[in-house]
Amino acid sequence: MSSSDPEKYSIDEMMEKLQNRTSEDPNQDGELVTRADGSQAVRVRKRKRRSQQAHKEALNHNRRSKIIQVTISLVALLLVLFACGIAIIYANSAPFRKSLVQKISLLTGANADLRQFRVTPTRANAELLTLTWPEGNALRELSLRRTSAEISPSTFLGKSMRGEDVSLQEVTLGLRHPEVGKPTRISAPDPKNHALLSFKFYSTPKLRVLFGEPTMPFARMENVEATFQPENTKGIPQLLLNRGEITLQGWPKFKLERSHIEFRGDEVDVVGMRLRHDGDNVGALELSGTLLPYSPDRASLFAIQLQAFPIAGIVGPELGRFFPGHIDTLSSAKSNFLSVKPGPSPDSTLVISYTSSVTAPFEITNFPFLLGLGQILDDKWFERPIFNSDVTGNLRRIGGTITLSDINFTDKGRLAIRGNLTMTSDKKLSGILEIGVAESMIGSAKIPKFASMFSAAEGGFRWLPIKISGTATTPADNFRELFEAASIKSEPAKTESSVPSFEDLTAPK
Repeated sequence: MSSSDPEKYSIDEMMEKLQNRTSEDPNQDGELVTRADGSQAVRVRKRKRRSQQAHKEALNHNRRSKIIQVTISLVALLLVLFACGIAIIYANSAPFRKSLVQKISLLTGANADLRQFRVTPTRANAELLTLTWPEGNALRELSLRRTSAEISPSTFLGKSMRGEDVSLQEVTLGLRHPEVGKPTRISAPDPKNHALLSFKFYSTPKLRVLFGEPTMPFARMENVEATFQPENTKGIPQLLLNRGEITLQGWPKFKLERSHIEFRGDEVDVVGMRLRHDGDNVGALELSGTLLPYSPDRASLFAIQLQAFPIAGIVGPELGRFFPGHIDTLSSAKSNFLSVKPGPSPDSTLVISYTSSVTAPFEITNFPFLLGLGQILDDKWFERPIFNSDVTGNLRRIGGTITLSDINFTDKGRLAIRGNLTMTSDKKLSGILEIGVAESMIGSAKIPKFASMFSAAEGGFRWLPIKISGTATTPADNFRELFEAASIKSEPAKTESSVPSFEDLTAPK
């Protein structure tokens, strides 16, 4: 009903409207037919109900959209797979390998040789990568075996090789004394080259470092677990080492427990290095300082701290067999350091002030005079005296020469030893050890001749200087000569046969 129609109709108006409707074309909504009885009627065709259903149209639209999206995704995926296939094929090609070698050379400044290089969608692998530097560089050669790197997809674009970590099954690094005036790189350094290779960590379970000639290195480090980080939290390169073995010419073998090293230009900061003596799991040697490989006229200094460290681990087994025991560093402003002067034959000086460790007693043994004291005093303790405290001294090692100076070992009521002892590189011994025997012990000796060997009492001891000679394998001293030359004081003369000889006194019982 339109808005113009009145709200109420009369009977006549309603009849008029009905007549008007019937007068309209009957074929508009149906077909006029004549029945069998002659009457007529309008047959209306059945019309299908057509209604607008929005939710069904939306569903159909979404279905069509999804089909289009899946089709596009499949096409894109096929294109990506195709592109990846092409990229992987290119990454395993000779041009890509040549480009990678150039990038490595530009970054490291070394001649690079890459062998058996291959790339998968997620990793790059190489059987061997060898880097060789000119004579002016402290690095001689770096050999990386069975390298595997987790790479970023951007690597396939060829601009740079990026990733998280690089694992290396075996690494060998050769170091040398750099020649002054010779180039250190085959190409000039460029900060832009650092972006050519970008990995966060390089790690290997087996690092081997050789310093000096490869056939006879001055120092070597083997079987070390290593992790190298090009940029640590300070933004500088960092090397972390764990476990392994360290061998220096003329030194005892050390076991590496851990080490933290940082690189600042041409200087190497040993933030901390903890070593143990081979065969000992108790004591430790702590080392820290700065190495100056490109300054041959300057000595590199390292602070040294010992904790229950066996003295044989410093002086070697030859001299160490005379002093079984562990030592701690004694605080001193002019001691406890290692000085290393770089050169073709590195010159090193070690100076330590020490005291006996509280964890283990300190002993002295294997000197001939100790056997003589034990036999004359009839006390086996003097053959291998043990000092539980009051042990101090200085240790100096210059090259192959080792000196124990300011020796001061005391066992109150029995024995005191002071003096100096030196062993040269050919294992020869020299020095003077003053032996202090307690007055009460000398008074109890059954041989009066023994007392005449000693000086007057001083500090509760009577002293006798002993000259040490011989070698580390066959030590000698002049205790026998002093005993035989001693005269009997305050005693009646005795026949020669009544005085026992030194051989009689020291003969095994």
